[in-house]
Amino acid sequence: MSNSAWSPMGGPGGQVGRLALVAVAVAGCASGGGRVVLTEAEVEARLAAYAGRWVLDESGSSPQINAPQPPRDQTVTIRVSSQDRERVRRELEAELQADADRYNTLVVLRRRPDTLGLLADGTRLIYDPTPGRRISLPVDGGSIVESGVGEPIRTRIFWDGPVLGIEYAVGSEGQVHSVLEVVNGRLRMTRTMRISGETVTPLVLWYDREAGG
Repeated sequence: MSNSAWSPMGGPGGQVGRLALVAVAVAGCASGGGRVVLTEAEVEARLAAYAGRWVLDESGSSPQINAPQPPRDQTVTIRVSSQDRERVRRELEAELQADADRYNTLVVLRRRPDTLGLLADGTRLIYDPTPGRRISLPVDGGSIVESGVGEPIRTRIFWDGPVLGIEYAVGSEGQVHSVLEVVNGRLRMTRTMRISGETVTPLVLWYDREAGG
């Protein structure tokens, strides 16, 4: 019998760190489907209803969810036979990775811009949240990668007919979808999460156009 000890993959700082944007274009789509080939005029037409600066109506929106607790740095010591060592190591690493994926997915789900700027720029959408980072997303189904000390987040636009959606693929398991619709002159953002079969009640954020925007 052998006595083995392993530490998790990175401490809390490895999962909690502030995300930085890396402008990396990734071919293909995050969850299947091909690219949508659109001209600049078609992109501008599709985004016309969304274009402008929007201000969150906090009173009419879903309440913010509680902040998730980051995975804790810990050491696990167990006694296993030499033939089971690698299997147990893989199981522990998979469990730790699942915890990290869930935490980082909830962090993305909690993103709640007080103001949101949307603008067509050629065949890309400028997504400019406050608080948050301004990003430029291809409208044809390609994606960009947000990377930092946490897990990489692959972000892409998807379309459901004329309705605009933004998908965030977090780590190997997590997904957050933001569906944006203009309803009676207001912007409704519906945010959903899926990870390892777990879902949460959709969060609905309402925005009004900024005065003069």
